[in-house]
Amino acid sequence: MSYLDPSPPPLNLPRLLPLVAVIPAAGFGTRLRPLTNTLPKEMLPVGRQLALEQIVAEMRAAGITKIVFVLSPAKEALIRGRFGDADSEADLTFAYALQPEMKGLGDAILQAAPHLSPDRPFVVALGDAVFEEPQIGGLTRRLAEATVISEAAVGLAVQRVSREHLSKYGVVRPLSPAAEGDSSFPITDIIEKPSPEEAPSDYAATARYVVSPDVFDVLRETKPGKGGEIQFTDAMRALLAAGRGGVAVPLIPGEARHDLGGLDSYFKAFAAFALRDPEHGESLRAYLKARLAADPPYENPLNSRKEDTQA
Repeated sequence: MSYLDPSPPPLNLPRLLPLVAVIPAAGFGTRLRPLTNTLPKEMLPVGRQLALEQIVAEMRAAGITKIVFVLSPAKEALIRGRFGDADSEADLTFAYALQPEMKGLGDAILQAAPHLSPDRPFVVALGDAVFEEPQIGGLTRRLAEATVISEAAVGLAVQRVSREHLSKYGVVRPLSPAAEGDSSFPITDIIEKPSPEEAPSDYAATARYVVSPDVFDVLRETKPGKGGEIQFTDAMRALLAAGRGGVAVPLIPGEARHDLGGLDSYFKAFAAFALRDPEHGESLRAYLKARLAADPPYENPLNSRKEDTQA
């Protein structure tokens, strides 16, 4: 069922929508070193907000009232110190679960189980991905509504990706050929990092999920895979294979995911949010235009010094 479907939603939809979001943020951020030598990647700024602040604002705008951070022990003090136990002005509460060993995303989500209701779906928002949105929280809200209305156990935000890049993502298998446009559509499987020839579609999972609490039972039974990790994708696939239903919700025009996993993507994320800043965005845009138009092209003096020392 599409979130654009004109048929009315169930009368009790507000009572069924998720109120809790799990934000896994336990990783070490090795690809962002040296920036992450002193700060977790989730606490790096994107524009004038920290990445986690941006995600928390997104979740609050989507109707979430409780956030569970899943952290490594080394990160707990810093992130707990920033968010505390509650934000009374935003009507948000915060809880903290620890993942002592990096055993995969599935294991991270499993650590949050004691903080969640056994009879209500919840959101999973990866802590190393931020979204530009015309309306903050709009994507997660659409995803939550589509998942609940379609009575699916698994809901994923998806974006179209060119075939040559699909091997980097989890790719969904639509129940039938997905229609062009922004409408949500049912799915039957998720294929992790397929080759371009094996990919069942060009829709890739994109860091926001809504899942039934039944996923915890599946995760407890999921055997560790490569590297001893418990994969979240394996648990979602098991629910889909059991006929529990899945739905994919595409990004709409104006929405864009920014990954914070590496320096290149982090720089782009910071620039994107800085350019949207209401106070400084226009002056930064003018500066960048002038800088890019400069002739000769800018040369980093640090590179020159390195060449001098090697001569």
